[in-house]
Amino acid sequence: MRRTEFPLKVEHLTKRFRQGGTVVEALRDVSLTITQGEFLAVMGPSGSGKSTLLHLMAGLTKPDEGRVWVDGQDLTLMPDRALSRFRRRRIGVVFQAFNLIPTLSAKDNILLPLLADGRAEQAAKLLHSLLERLDLTARAAHLPDALSGGEQQRVAIARAVITNPSIILADEPTGNLDSVTGQSICKLLKNLCQEQGRTIVVVTHEPAVAMWAERIVVLRDGQILTSFLTAQFRDLHQLAAHYQDVVKVAPEEVRQ
Repeated sequence: MRRTEFPLKVEHLTKRFRQGGTVVEALRDVSLTITQGEFLAVMGPSGSGKSTLLHLMAGLTKPDEGRVWVDGQDLTLMPDRALSRFRRRRIGVVFQAFNLIPTLSAKDNILLPLLADGRAEQAAKLLHSLLERLDLTARAAHLPDALSGGEQQRVAIARAVITNPSIILADEPTGNLDSVTGQSICKLLKNLCQEQGRTIVVVTHEPAVAMWAERIVVLRDGQILTSFLTAQFRDLHQLAAHYQDVVKVAPEEVRQ
């Protein structure tokens, strides 16, 4: 599979929603480039547009203005069928609510993207190594309701990874988990980035999750306020304090 230097790039994204008789701009002129193998966190208060941004990156919705490129392909120009096929092959998505099919075993949930893409012949080899890597071998035959929250999220991550996508997008992946399990999921995503060169974007409102990323982008009111590297902070408390300071000031002050 071809890989580009910038597996994910968005330019001048604007997305509007109608609420009754009012038009709301969820995103306004957002541009962002993610490099190969980068672990990026997108933070912001509720209503800042961070989940909208992730949905646009994933091709789950289209912008009113702007472009989204994944692996050099412009998602905004693709017809629906081609976009669905491209998403299945190149974009792995992990949701807060896991979104597993309750009547399928963990193994079958993981294999679903490959089977839907007609790649059943690759399934056995890929599944075995992935189950071992994510410590799910003993749980492969279990239905989702027999799995813990952390196990369900590992299954969801395995499903996102099995097609060898260009990017992995995770929307509040620890939101339904306790703090200890949440940190184990963050560690898993970090290891996938470091050991396999995965490009990962995580949307979160939690500094304890964002701390695992290399870079943090902060949104407020549908615009990027700033971005910064996590390595400059000595601990989580310092990072969290900086984030709170950033979201309190006016956007024009942050950008100066």
